[in-house]
Amino acid sequence: MATRGIRNNNPGNLIITNNAWQGKLPLSQNTDKHFEQFTSMEYGIRAMLKDLIHDINKGKNTVRKLISEYAPSFENNTAQYIKDVSQSIGVSADTKITSINASFLMLLSRAIIKKENGSDASKVSDSQIKKAIKMLGNVSTEVLKVDTSTKTLIVIPLILFFYTVLAITL
Repeated sequence: MATRGIRNNNPGNLIITNNAWQGKLPLSQNTDKHFEQFTSMEYGIRAMLKDLIHDINKGKNTVRKLISEYAPSFENNTAQYIKDVSQSIGVSADTKITSINASFLMLLSRAIIKKENGSDASKVSDSQIKKAIKMLGNVSTEVLKVDTSTKTLIVIPLILFFYTVLAITL
């Protein structure tokens, strides 16, 4: 059986709140009663990203501050969570996050989805994450610049492909 986050289309395991997330199942239809449930994986990822961006914008602007809020120690091994996310996105736990782009959102999504769902994280595709990033729309504020353009996410695999082909032919 898939993990709870996958079954709920909520790979970030957001707890039930009063937030009117797009694609959120009404509480009367929610069979989990503790975690949000969404109509699609993309809506669940979008909600997770909106929550994270909101927290960064309100001053939780390092991995340590962000994950301490997102995955509190009364529910998680927060120190390990911080270490794993920092390593996955390639920044120190206390590096200030001042701007966000689609590549950062992809790495952050992958890191959290892996932490929350273990090996079932592979059931969430990159295309689902990219679609969720596009669904965010304009979420920039005066404090935080957020570029959700996914053009660079297409270029990276192409560069790796041509590099691999070139390396093999030499």
